[in-house]
Formats: sequence, structure tokens, C-alpha cells
Amino acid sequence: MELYDPQAAKRAVNVTLNGDLVARARAEGLNLSALAEQAVAAELTRIAREKFEAEIAQACRVHEDYLAEYGSLGAAVRAITDAAE
Repeated sequence: MELYDPQAAKRAVNVTLNGDLVARARAEGLNLSALAEQAVAAELTRIAREKFEAEIAQACRVHEDYLAEYGSLGAAVRAITDAAE
């Protein structure tokens, strides 16, 4: 799943950067627009990963609470099977 549409039209934005950084980047022939786009995409990916990991951690806590209160289905099945034998 894409976090954004990489085929979407480009849009001009204003970005303020350190002047020396810009001069050095241009001297090296770097494409600042492409670098900025990559950096924003990487940050969006990091944020999405953190949110997903937080959701998984919360689901695990809920599951652990459920098991602590009610036990596991596997344990219940084993108990019934053992009692039947």
C-alpha cells in the first residue's frame, strides 16, 4: 500500500533552507526537490510504521488482558479433552 500517490502532479511549495547547505548541495549537483520529496516520503513511512507498531502493541495488551481474565481457548480444549479421556 502506497502512503501517497507517486504519480500525482508536482506542486510548487516554499521551503526555507540553510543558505550554505543549499550552496553546497547545488555545487554537488544535487536535486533539492527530489531530495526533499524522498525525505518527506521517508518520514511519512516512519510515522506510519510507528502508528502500526503502536496499534499492534495495544492489540497485544488487549489480548494478554483477555487471556489473564478468561484463559486461552487451547487450554480449555485440552482440559475438556483430558477430562474425556
